[in-house]
Amino acid sequence: MKSSRRSKILIVLLAVVGVVVLIVSLMSSWQTPSKRSGAAANPGATIVPPVSAQQLEAWRRPNTTDPRQFAIAYARTIWSYDTTRHSYVDWQNAVSVYADPTSAAAPEVAKSLLPQWSEWDQLQLHKARATASDMTAQITPELEAMVNRSEAPPGWHAYVMRGRQTVVLDTGTRILDRQAAVAVVCTPNCRFWSATPQVSP
Repeated sequence: MKSSRRSKILIVLLAVVGVVVLIVSLMSSWQTPSKRSGAAANPGATIVPPVSAQQLEAWRRPNTTDPRQFAIAYARTIWSYDTTRHSYVDWQNAVSVYADPTSAAAPEVAKSLLPQWSEWDQLQLHKARATASDMTAQITPELEAMVNRSEAPPGWHAYVMRGRQTVVLDTGTRILDRQAAVAVVCTPNCRFWSATPQVSP
């Protein structure tokens, strides 16, 4: 009689201990799934939360039907940067937004007037930043002739862009004159078409 009672008590105790162990193991697995999955994917790696890119106000792409305004905004974007606030990829992405999203080559063309990686490294080394001012968009006789000869697609506009770039380095400030030929297509909303540092197409 006593042995059967002891057996029943022992069974109940084992059942309680089993339930407690099960609850503890479930709680620990719920609290650490990200740690275990991160370690399995890349052993020894530290999980760092993503940091959002710092967009400059000068990079804002206008949603406009005005080709001159759009061309000026593009030129301001390629001549404005701050190496202490954003990466080179952030700058490339900001310029790519101007391109026609249906064209695979357009973003590469839009980024073609940015400095090379090695130049960016030097700018970053000197904590450089630059702003663009005194922006103008001029239609030259050569560009106008292209439109008159129907050598351009519908809605095509091209300008010689000029501006003043103020570059601030840890060693001082420089003021540079910048220029480029920029073409956009507006049908009716504008998008980037092409650009070149040569102002005589």
